[in-house]
Amino acid sequence: MSYNHNDSYYPPPPPPEGYGQQGGYGQQGGYGQQGGYPPPPPPPQQSYEPSNTQYPPPPPQDYGNNGGDFKGAKHYNREPKFRDLWAALLFLAQFALFVVIAALFIKSLPSTAFKNSGKTHNTKDFFSLPTMIMWLCVLLVSIVFSIVYLGLMQMFAGKMLVISFWFAVVSMIGTGIYYLAAKIWFAGGIMLIFGIFYALMWFSWRHRIPFSKLVLEVVCHITRRFPSTIAISVGFLLIQALYSAFWSLAFAGSFKHMQQYQSCSTHTDRNGRQYQSCSNVRQILAWVFMVFSFYWTSSVILNVLHTTICGTFATFYFFEGSPQGYPTKNPTLSSLKRAMTNSFGSICFGSLVVAIIQTVRAVVRAIRSQGDDNVVLQLLACCADCILGCIEAIVEFFNKYAYVEIAMYGKAFVPAAKDTWTLIKDRGVDALINDCLIGNVLQMGAFLCAAVVALVAWLYITITKPEYNTTGSYTAPIIIAAFVLAMSMFMVLLKSIDSGAATTFVCLAEDPDAMARNNPQLFAMVREAYPQVVRGVHAVERF
Repeated sequence: MSYNHNDSYYPPPPPPEGYGQQGGYGQQGGYGQQGGYPPPPPPPQQSYEPSNTQYPPPPPQDYGNNGGDFKGAKHYNREPKFRDLWAALLFLAQFALFVVIAALFIKSLPSTAFKNSGKTHNTKDFFSLPTMIMWLCVLLVSIVFSIVYLGLMQMFAGKMLVISFWFAVVSMIGTGIYYLAAKIWFAGGIMLIFGIFYALMWFSWRHRIPFSKLVLEVVCHITRRFPSTIAISVGFLLIQALYSAFWSLAFAGSFKHMQQYQSCSTHTDRNGRQYQSCSNVRQILAWVFMVFSFYWTSSVILNVLHTTICGTFATFYFFEGSPQGYPTKNPTLSSLKRAMTNSFGSICFGSLVVAIIQTVRAVVRAIRSQGDDNVVLQLLACCADCILGCIEAIVEFFNKYAYVEIAMYGKAFVPAAKDTWTLIKDRGVDALINDCLIGNVLQMGAFLCAAVVALVAWLYITITKPEYNTTGSYTAPIIIAAFVLAMSMFMVLLKSIDSGAATTFVCLAEDPDAMARNNPQLFAMVREAYPQVVRGVHAVERF
């Protein structure tokens, strides 16, 4: 699709003060003889629907980066190519290997494990119908809570931001008091210090609430515009749940299957006493591979969902209100198709980097748990775990925004990561990302969802009183598992909010004029509070 550069389109905002001669429009688009343009008119109060006036997209502008394949709707991913194919093939190979190994391990489970799984009144075995009903309740409550919480976010965006901030403060201080009461002095002191420091940050962070509120409302509006983003999140949640259950069964069966490879030898200590030492190198290697496979596969599942939602939001951002309309009838399905085919290798590549770091951290934590008497080993393992945690957080941050570029333009992973970093830093959008408090709202919702679901699991166990739990040994593991599972499901179901916010920031850096057309109120706030973002667009002469 090509655009006529002589067509009129929504005028850009006036250049910031001091940039009158640096707009770079003298030779591009015929703006050399025109004066400053007034800012776009604000929409009606509390309305984020696109204007009825139809504007074609702005003329394409060259970013001067490897052929100028950056700008807005003109370079949207219309004819995608397969990227990072080697990563996709490597992922499929490891997944096939995992399936083969998992099948061998599951066969090693005791034959009585599922013998009575279909009997309604049987509660002697953990793998029974009542237990399955309990986990079904956990799943349903998590889904219902997540949808209700999404509705509350849409209706009370500003209040939810304030409540989530102070909820984090109370949680940290409460945890610190609990640790002190349990005489865990160091952890309690750290949590109290962080809680008090976080509370004091309110005075410098409260100015962020109006911006975060508007971004949250815009993202929720687009989510309502495309309810398929929620539906596809539920679908990916079920995929992740099924995969996690299959992996858990395989891991449980690995203990029995790998016993045949264990080798033991007898040694004599200094006092003449004999002791036996056993090792199983194959079992350790099998566990490392299974952990790596779990991290990589889970990351790929979540990032395919993330990329799909990013593609949907980018389609809205660039094409909503344009006379050409959307390039496809169903933007969500089209984005999913690209994520599962052309961009799948790039997603696997980015997920592989994170999976390697997570696997190394898991090995380090295992070493820590096995070296309680070695202070030096504990200290080194603790430092390594901390460093790896920081690296993991940085990589995940870049990946999150790199996948937006992949969703929009179908780039390979490495160019997408480089271009995202350059784009965000050059436009000053990193300030917007840091000033957005949407993450606090999602974290609070995840914790509340996990707490409610854990309570449901406890009530179910308490009321039904299954025979396998007469001693109460299963109560704590079930509650912990329900808590972690519910928190994970909440974050997956509300991935549309997190992915939508990330796409908004990257699209703003790519093409602010599109935001001026689709959401002038948000653009006016960005231009007033973060002039460096608009200045980055109008100050670069190569535009």
